[in-house]
Amino acid sequence: MIDCRQLLDFCYDFVDGALPLDEQTRFRKHIEGCQECEIFFETYRKTPEISREALATRMPDSVRESLRTFLARNR
Repeated sequence: MIDCRQLLDFCYDFVDGALPLDEQTRFRKHIEGCQECEIFFETYRKTPEISREALATRMPDSVRESLRTFLARNR
C-alpha cells in the first residue's frame, strides 16, 4: 500500500499511463480506501479539462462592457 504523500508523487505518472502496473494497483487500492485522496485525485485529473473549457468560453460583449464600466466607477 502507498501512503497519501506517495500518491501525490504518482498522480502525474498515473494519469500519463507511465506508472508501472504494480504501482497502478497500489495507487488504485489507496484511492479506494482514502476518501481525501480520491477527492484530490479526481480534482487533479479534471483540472486540465476544466481549464480548457474555461479558456474556450467567451464572455459576451455586453457583460464585458458592464464589467469595465463597473470597475471604472469603483476605482
